[in-house]
Amino acid sequence: MMFRCVAAPVVAATLLLYASTAGAAPRPSVVVIVADDLGYGDVGAYGAKTIPTPNIDRLAREGIRFTAGYATASVCSPSRAGFHTGRYQARFGQDFNPALRETPEVSLPTDEVTLAQRARTQGYVTGLIGKWHLGTQAGYHPLDRGYDEYFGFASSAVYLPTLAVGDGRHLVPGERERAQRKQGFMRGRQPLEESGFLTDIVTREAVDFIDRHSVDPFFLVVTHHAPHVPIEAPAAVMQRVAAIRDPALRTYAAMIASLDDSVGAILRALESSGRGRDTLVVLFSDNGCPEYLRGTCSNGDVSGFKRDLREGGLRVPMLWRWPDTLPAGRTVRTPMTTLDAMVSALSVTGADLAAAPRLDGRDLLPALRAGKESPSTPLFWRSGDNHVVRDGRWKLWKAKTPEDGRIDLLFDLETDPGELRNVAAAQPAVVARLTTLLEGFEGGNVPPRWAPRRDVVEIAGQRVELAF
Repeated sequence: MMFRCVAAPVVAATLLLYASTAGAAPRPSVVVIVADDLGYGDVGAYGAKTIPTPNIDRLAREGIRFTAGYATASVCSPSRAGFHTGRYQARFGQDFNPALRETPEVSLPTDEVTLAQRARTQGYVTGLIGKWHLGTQAGYHPLDRGYDEYFGFASSAVYLPTLAVGDGRHLVPGERERAQRKQGFMRGRQPLEESGFLTDIVTREAVDFIDRHSVDPFFLVVTHHAPHVPIEAPAAVMQRVAAIRDPALRTYAAMIASLDDSVGAILRALESSGRGRDTLVVLFSDNGCPEYLRGTCSNGDVSGFKRDLREGGLRVPMLWRWPDTLPAGRTVRTPMTTLDAMVSALSVTGADLAAAPRLDGRDLLPALRAGKESPSTPLFWRSGDNHVVRDGRWKLWKAKTPEDGRIDLLFDLETDPGELRNVAAAQPAVVARLTTLLEGFEGGNVPPRWAPRRDVVEIAGQRVELAF
């Protein structure tokens, strides 16, 4: 297999590392699998009954299932800015999705250090396969941000370059059929088009990366587009879910089945290369599923969707597997975020977690190895004028109203996981304490660097203006 896009200094550093540790056990590797818009209730490990996800469920059976795992934003680009850096994106003003094409002004700032850059300093080969959404101009491209190898696309793409008889295709409300059906791939910096199904192509490249680096310590991030719109799937997978009568749900189920196939292929590649037991595998979604799918996707028993700051927009499937190192079949209920997942993954490489800039994520592995849960710490979200903190059972949302006013929304997530009852008036001391936490968090941030899109929703009887 041809060796692609690896920087010579990195190869040299890796060879020197192995020359000095000849005969030693391989250093552990990391694979992070990111789904796009996958709902909390879309996989079997989190209660889904309609869509079969045996490989994702295997991660839960053989590893750890987090029931309070969160993205740090309810839309794609800021969420990725957070987990690629291990820092809250409010630290550098990346609150919103870019409204237009990615330019330097709306890309990940070049003074932010990615976790891939930190892993590479430890002699790890770093790879990104799939969606980036943080800039592709010189200086902002993944190859300039710590990744030795990159095969992917900037932000969005079609799944099928051509539609054939039997393929699934569902237009969501307001979506128009595309005049050009391009996937927009790049290998390194070179644009190219493929003819196959996007999810399968991403999987192929991820497996190829693992095969080529079976003797290297590697830090691989696989960022799928599935099941983000457009809702499309090939006929062969559609046939596997033919028992689902609703055509929209059938196509969506086929997309998730293909995502699940990808997880299975990655696990098999690790096992066949001899790296199955010494590789930490992490899976999560970048945010919750969107309302515009009109019930096709599921955020489980929580309320809200992509683009807002209720649980449905932020709480995501979160699964970790590391045989012989992490306990199998365990459920962890302590609230945590994708920043914690990525910083824990980085800790596997031996990188200095205290190096500047300061990371916001925590290394949870020491506690998990010992069979314990890390102490709960406050979690924060900012989306323009909307500020949220979760501390233990309490979640405070200092929300903007359409009339340019402010309102406090306080929810007890233990008794009201659907965020239906605002108890701010009955709990002034809790509101005051959480407000102080938010003020401390905001003291380390910068203002949003560009303007958002907006929408208005009703939450617990109050009209709230969202920014995303």
